Amino acid sequence: MKTKSTWTWLTLTLACVALFAAQAGAAENAADFFKGKRMTMLVQYSPGGTFDIRARWMARHLPAVTGAKTIVRNLPGGGGVAGYNRLFRLPPDGLTLLTAHTKLVAFDLFGRKGVKYDYDKFGYLGRVIRTNTALLVRKDLPSDIEGLRKLKRIRIGASSPFNEGMIAEMFDLPVTIVPGYGGSSERMAAIARGELDATTASISTGLRFKDRVNIAFAFVKDKRAPDVPSLADLGAKEPWRSYALSFSDIFGTVVASPGVPEARQQFLSAALKKITGLEKAQKEAAKMKLVVEWTGPDDLKKTLKPFLDLNAETTKQLKHVIERKYVGKLK
Repeated sequence: MKTKSTWTWLTLTLACVALFAAQAGAAENAADFFKGKRMTMLVQYSPGGTFDIRARWMARHLPAVTGAKTIVRNLPGGGGVAGYNRLFRLPPDGLTLLTAHTKLVAFDLFGRKGVKYDYDKFGYLGRVIRTNTALLVRKDLPSDIEGLRKLKRIRIGASSPFNEGMIAEMFDLPVTIVPGYGGSSERMAAIARGELDATTASISTGLRFKDRVNIAFAFVKDKRAPDVPSLADLGAKEPWRSYALSFSDIFGTVVASPGVPEARQQFLSAALKKITGLEKAQKEAAKMKLVVEWTGPDDLKKTLKPFLDLNAETTKQLKHVIERKYVGKLK
């Protein structure tokens, strides 16, 4: 004779089995959906820059973990706005992915002109490559903080202003932001011409272009360049250091259009994580000075919370420093 507790146990067991079966079926259906399809890695900047390089790296390895053919499409404009707007409007099928800049959040948060998306509605899938933002300075100029302070003006090139104003506040630097450039490769060409004095980019970009720039500092300590100081090493001023580090946590996040079914999001997250374990992908990334490191979607969603909690006055202050206070003329 079965007791009430026995029936309860059996009921719970059957419910768990049914749930696991449903989840397995959903995962299997998601895998079937992507197999043989064509996926797109959308790049919101011009070819040759950091985001383009990462997208092409992922596109080469996604087929092995998704079964889908993958292409790269560049859609520059508005410092990334055109790409974000495009992804936001796409059907919720999970076939188009984009590696987000911090500006994905900032542009929406600050009410940037032309923004037609809500940053918190995208599907945040995970981060495959860790990015460390750095200030890169032309070789013939000082790259230490005291030397930079003595300059009359530091022309920092940007596609659209973001980290540059916070850096000026952190270290009291005579910064003039020159917006209107494309990706990091375009800014590096401008530095080579003497048109710019510096730019902000990933530390991997600084290592790739070490013939024309010195890395003044990185946001956090980096084993690839152990002698480069971090914001903490240099005593960067608060609250700007905290703002900069919080925003930078979004950098490199892979996102999908809003409304992609949960099973497909889980499949894509698992696929991206698998890339980090592919020996071929790791070797290629090492040659490209990229740091392969997985951060899951749950951790990334926690990163978004501080932005949702910013009050109106703090948001206004951030916007002024980032987009107005130090901005000069367009190139």
